[in-house]
Amino acid sequence: AEHHPLRTADQEPKTAEFASLNAAAERRAKECRSAVMPSLKHLNFRDYDRVYEPSDDTYLLIDAIGYDVDAMEQSEGDDGTMLHSNMLQTIEIGCGTGTPTVYLAKRIRGIRGDEKESSVEESSSHTNKNCVHYVTDINPDAIRIAKATAESNGISTEHFQALQCDLASQLIEKMEGKVDVLIFNPPYVPTPDEEVGSSGIEASWAGGSNGRVVIDRALPQIARLLAFPNGVAYMVTVDDNYPEQISQTMDELYGIKVIPWLRRRAHNEYLTIQRMTPTRPCQED
Repeated sequence: AEHHPLRTADQEPKTAEFASLNAAAERRAKECRSAVMPSLKHLNFRDYDRVYEPSDDTYLLIDAIGYDVDAMEQSEGDDGTMLHSNMLQTIEIGCGTGTPTVYLAKRIRGIRGDEKESSVEESSSHTNKNCVHYVTDINPDAIRIAKATAESNGISTEHFQALQCDLASQLIEKMEGKVDVLIFNPPYVPTPDEEVGSSGIEASWAGGSNGRVVIDRALPQIARLLAFPNGVAYMVTVDDNYPEQISQTMDELYGIKVIPWLRRRAHNEYLTIQRMTPTRPCQED
C-alpha cells in the first residue's frame, strides 16, 4: 500500500523552472554524503508494529539535513541560504521514531556516528548544545519511542521535548515565528480520505486524496512557525502530491520559497525533500 506508480503525465512539472530544480535536486542527492543513522538498537520488531520504521524517505531526509549541516560547518560566514549554527528551537511534526531530529541534534552538537557527546572536542565554532528540539506525533507509541531514541543517543530530556498532538497544534502559540528548523515527513501516500486521521501506525502513511490531506493542513502551520529570515523547513513529498502546486501556494499565500533540495528514485516512486524558507514574516489571514 505504500508503493505507487511513477508520476503520470499530469504530475510532470508544468514549468521549465521547476523541472530544472528537480534535476538539480537529483544531482545534489547523488553528490551529497550519506548520513549516518542514529542508533536504533533499543527498538525491536514489536515497536515497528506500532510506529513507522525508517525507510528510503527517512534516509533522504537526513541526507538533506546533513548536506546543509556540512555546508554550515564548512562556511566562514552567512550567505543567507544555510542553516545557522546558533539555532535555538527546532520542531519535527509526525516524528515516528524521532530519527531525523535526533540526527540533527547530534550533528549540531558535533557528534558523528556512534560517538558520545563527552568525546567531542569543543573546537568547532558551529557546535551548539543549547538548542531545544520539539517533536510531535498523534500516535502515543511514537512519543514513547522517540523519547527512547533521544535517550539512547545521548540527547537529554532538557533538550528533547515530545508532545502527543495533531500536527504542531500545541506549539503554534508558543513558537510562532521562532522555529529555526522544521522537519516533516508527512503521510504522503494517496489513499481514500476515510483512512486519514487514525492515531495508529497507519497515520504515518495515509495521505488521502493525492496524498495531500494532511500536507495541506500542515502548510499554514509551517508558515506560521518558521522564523524570519533564517528559518528552514524540510518536507518529504512524492510526485503524486503535486509539489509544484505546493510551491506556488506557499509563495502566493505566505511568501515561503519552496525548492526541491534532494531528489531520489526509491522503488517505483520519486522522493523529494522540499526545502522551505520565508521571504517575509508570515501574516496570518
